[in-house]
Amino acid sequence: MYIEERAISLFYPFEMEHYLETLLGERDPLLREMEEQALQETIPVVTPMVGNFLNLLVTMSRAQAVLEIGTAIGYSTIWLTRAVKKNRGHVTTIDMNRDRLNRAIQYFERAELKKYITALDGDARKILPQLPSTFDFVFIDAAKGEYLDYLNLVYPLIVPGGVLVVDNVLFRGWVVPNTTFAPKYERMVGRLRQFLEELSRNPEFTTTVLPFGDGVSVSRKIDVSRQ
Repeated sequence: MYIEERAISLFYPFEMEHYLETLLGERDPLLREMEEQALQETIPVVTPMVGNFLNLLVTMSRAQAVLEIGTAIGYSTIWLTRAVKKNRGHVTTIDMNRDRLNRAIQYFERAELKKYITALDGDARKILPQLPSTFDFVFIDAAKGEYLDYLNLVYPLIVPGGVLVVDNVLFRGWVVPNTTFAPKYERMVGRLRQFLEELSRNPEFTTTVLPFGDGVSVSRKIDVSRQ
């Protein structure tokens, strides 16, 4: 997710991000409205580049069962669901902020996507163990200090060959060793480093980290039946 201080939170020139966004073409009025609302209210949402990337990945993987941890006002959910709709699939999204989740549902209705989305209100760490189904695409964009918890809980839910995408994994570039940041971020940055180390060393995932947006990791769960 990114916030209004985009030039600060990104670890490469803001001008580059702006230029790359122009290559996406004009986004529809609903997405633009959501972007403006997120900017005005400092609501964390993915960048348009990341949103488009998610849409592309879901389309290419032909994912039908998608799980999102961290709904906010539903910006990334709409990018995901527009691709899932083409695949005749469904998105399950989880957020513990009831007010934002209710606002997201209103956007889903306006986007005519509500029937393709199940929105769950609560702590993902409590909800994930209760989910009855598995998923072929998972997107995580919630509390950064809890990423390792989410990884351990979501791992059994990802089907062999499934895709896991996680946002903000480089967090303003501070996850890179020998960077300087305020002491209050020490624990979160440390947790993100631990998350990336465990994810990249997990022999059952093939992982790459992409340095755009605020850092995005993309992993594929290895299908041992095809080895």
